[in-house]
Parts: sequence; structure tokens; C-alpha cells
Amino acid sequence: MPDAIPIIDASWFMGMHHENSHVRARSLAFFTQHYHRQAWMSFSQVGICDAIIWKKSRELQDLYYPFMDVLHSQMRIQRAGYSEAALQRAATCDALAGLSPEKRLLAAQVLDCQAPFHTNDQDYLGCPALKPWLVAPEASPVPGHFPDSLQQLYEASLALSIQAQELEHV
Repeated sequence: MPDAIPIIDASWFMGMHHENSHVRARSLAFFTQHYHRQAWMSFSQVGICDAIIWKKSRELQDLYYPFMDVLHSQMRIQRAGYSEAALQRAATCDALAGLSPEKRLLAAQVLDCQAPFHTNDQDYLGCPALKPWLVAPEASPVPGHFPDSLQQLYEASLALSIQAQELEHV
């Protein structure tokens, strides 16, 4: 598993802007530590991030999107759709039956890839089938820094704050 590319979801990505400082520090620590490594995120999870941001004012979007655009361009975040195997597992796996259809898709992909999974989502964190792949959040995460130009964009983007209820559908 150490060589496996970690899977992240929208709650983890948006966690960098979460109103809760501990959630924010946890997500930020991951992204600053993995900046020169890879992560995997499904197209649907990227879309969920956009859906959250599009509900914000144009002014906040204009402060947020430069950071997100540069991070997605510079960090090796692999984006892909779901595999046929994941679709089949999501539709038939009893261990995922308690999750919404959208969440079953990502959970099935995690099970198929057998990769570490980073999430702030309580539904995933409470799913017994995912336990072997869930990465336990650090008790006292220490966020690092992005390269200077990206760090400046991140700091400007912090004008946008995500509240816990905005992630409930994630």
C-alpha cells in the first residue's frame, strides 16, 4: 500500500477551506506534503467541489479559483472516471448498501484500487468495508507551505470558508 496513489474526495479537497481549523489543518497538511507526489480524484468528486464553489458569490469564486486552478495544474492529481468493476461493485456490494449511490461509486473504486483513502466525510469514515483503506487523520497535523506563488494564492483564497453543512451532500 505505500506505493499506492492515495485517493481523495471532495470533502478532503474542500477541507483546505473548512471553517473548522482542525479539519483545515488536516487537509492542508496532506496537500502540502503531497504536492510533489500524486493523488487520485474522480471526475465526479472534482465536480462536487465545483458545485460547492458555484454557490458562492462571484467575488469569492474569483479569489478561490486561481488557487484551485494552479494546484490542479501543478500537483499531480490524477483525475479519472469510475471503472466498470467499480460500477458493478457499487451496484451489488451489500457492504456498501448504506451509502448513497454517488458515495457507493467512490467507495467501490477505493475497494477496487485498494489504495489509501483520505476523506472528512462521516459516511465514508463510518463504512466498515472501507476501514482497511481509510487513512487515520493525524491528531495534530502540521500544515506545511506550498511554493511561494501558490501559497500566496492559497492565502487569498482563504476569504472563502466552507461550512460543515456544505459538505453534507459530498
